[in-house]
Amino acid sequence: MKLQATLINELTDLADATAHLVIGVPTFAFKETVDPMSLQQAVAQLSQYFRQDAQTAYGFANAIMSQQGARMSERRAPSDATPAMDLGPELSSSGKTEDLFLFSVQHVTLKKGQRMVIPVKEFTLKYRDVFALDIPFTPPAEVWRNFGKSQQAELARLFNAPKVQHKIRLANGSDAPLTTAPALILRGDRVLAQGLMTYASPGSETDLDITTAVDVRVKKSDEETKRTPNAASWQGDAYGRIDLQGKITLTSFGKQPVEVEVTRNVLGNVATVDHDGKIAMVNIFEDPTFGSGGPYPYWWGWFNWPWWWHHFNGVGRITWTVRLEPAQPVELGYTWNYYWR
Repeated sequence: MKLQATLINELTDLADATAHLVIGVPTFAFKETVDPMSLQQAVAQLSQYFRQDAQTAYGFANAIMSQQGARMSERRAPSDATPAMDLGPELSSSGKTEDLFLFSVQHVTLKKGQRMVIPVKEFTLKYRDVFALDIPFTPPAEVWRNFGKSQQAELARLFNAPKVQHKIRLANGSDAPLTTAPALILRGDRVLAQGLMTYASPGSETDLDITTAVDVRVKKSDEETKRTPNAASWQGDAYGRIDLQGKITLTSFGKQPVEVEVTRNVLGNVATVDHDGKIAMVNIFEDPTFGSGGPYPYWWGWFNWPWWWHHFNGVGRITWTVRLEPAQPVELGYTWNYYWR
């Protein structure tokens, strides 16, 4: 593991300066306030790398965005000299200060408009391969009718082709934290993947996505098994109950056994599950992890959910950890229900 940092100078020329690279979330309560003792009439303006209203505004919080979104603009202030091509000075010391981890860099010479790349830390970490399958929930059949044809087609493509993701789980056994940042994964002298490293303090673990596991085939099927009219009554209204059952079939066509972590979210109430699966009901008001890729599924706002919905229904989460032998299918079964008026 090699950590490196890029210094971007947009303030003033630096000559033989000492810089402190911070991992953590430093707080500057008066960062927007100009010192009243200053006679400056114009405050230095920084580019969108540092603007609070920019996508990269939370860089100090180590929340660097992945390159899946819009790429940061490369428009820079003109430089009076060609930026240095070397890797810059080495770090002289490091250590933890309160809740922050500091890397100190001495003898930094960098003119305004220039940048440099600095090697921060290099160490060896233990890791293991992890295969994960995350299947989000679909809207109830009654909700589908409120969507347009293009929206229904988009949802069908999303839910009918679940994929197993190959990840590596890194155990941070070093004395320094791993900060949130883009990560380039190499195997030997070849590029394997590029992902987003998430923060991991010493002694903890973090997952880094590698690629889709094309050798693990997934087939999911859900079907309605029963409808019970007038199954419940509340405030003078009758509600029907819809019972469903689902099955996830996993088959590995690789040469070696693999262990897959499967997560299935359903809209409603989980009743039964096999293969030693674990059931949990999600607190949808405080735990947004049931939404794939964001706080809520992107289609959540397409429908005006009934005011009574959460009185009867929630979001159920089922998790399995299964071992797949080569060419030996494993079927994971579960049942759930929801109420509708």
